[in-house]
Amino acid sequence: MTAARWCRSKVTSSSTTSRNSGARLPRFRRQPWRSAARGEVSSLVPDGAWCASACAVAWLGGVHRLLGTGSKVGFHAAYVLKGHKATESGPGNAVLGAYLYQLGLSEDAIVYVTQAEPSSMRWLSLEQAAQYGIDVALAPGAIEPVSPPSHVVKQEPQEDLEHRATDFVLALASRWSSPNDEAFRSFDALYAEKVRYRGKVTLRQDVVLDKRHFAERWPERTYTIRPDSISVTCAKGSDTCSVRGIMNRVLANGAAKATSRDVTSFDYQIAGSDQALYIVAETSALAKPQSRPRVLNPFTAVGEGIQRLLAKMSRLTTRQTTRQASREPHQINR
Repeated sequence: MTAARWCRSKVTSSSTTSRNSGARLPRFRRQPWRSAARGEVSSLVPDGAWCASACAVAWLGGVHRLLGTGSKVGFHAAYVLKGHKATESGPGNAVLGAYLYQLGLSEDAIVYVTQAEPSSMRWLSLEQAAQYGIDVALAPGAIEPVSPPSHVVKQEPQEDLEHRATDFVLALASRWSSPNDEAFRSFDALYAEKVRYRGKVTLRQDVVLDKRHFAERWPERTYTIRPDSISVTCAKGSDTCSVRGIMNRVLANGAAKATSRDVTSFDYQIAGSDQALYIVAETSALAKPQSRPRVLNPFTAVGEGIQRLLAKMSRLTTRQTTRQASREPHQINR
């Protein structure tokens, strides 16, 4: 359930949500891969982006699967949230496996995609893709990595918590990019009972209510976190991490014919233990727009320079005239 919006997939088939898998899956009953093949639809993970979980499943739906320089694609098993805990789902994996099978993946490839635990991630390399028969190619102009990224199934506790907290926030951005009925499914499970929300201690139900009001005002949303902006800090000896970053937001309300675009900085405090993660603090602020330097063509610059020079000469002439007038003797009329 990570950055689905980072995967710039052009797959046009409709999608549905499997409650057992926690991921958005294309409706394979209509055999979308065949219609995609006729349209030569490609899926691309752009340079430096991460595409994991639901995003990676959508990326597999492309007839031509492309990777940019430094991009990563990650998989893990389908799961359900029980309370605050992510638990692997057998029915969810069955639905996911059926979808992957109809995409043409082999049994070994399906096992590879669904094998990692929900709290971990298996990162795909070009060598592993070739080994399991998953057709993958570098995007035009992309640079092949010197050493393939290793797949991660288990990590040290501190490193594992950092990755899980990061994936949690990326999944949250992906969730907010979904329709309201999908975005708010089990939404209250993402927050602690009391949350420091915008600098004030707030009850969970009040946070969710505020989020719903925002979603009703802007029912169409696209949240894109800038990959190079994310920083994670986890306190030693504590199960709390701070995840900071910057995201681009596109908001729309078709009924009101309103749109908005902005850049927002965020800071989430993520806490939990074992596989249970939830938000204990959240702040965000609109980024200040950067002033662009004024660019003048040479003719405009010369013209403005001449105007400044003439204005300066006019001031000097006025001063000289005033001085001369003050030195002349006054005539007395008799």
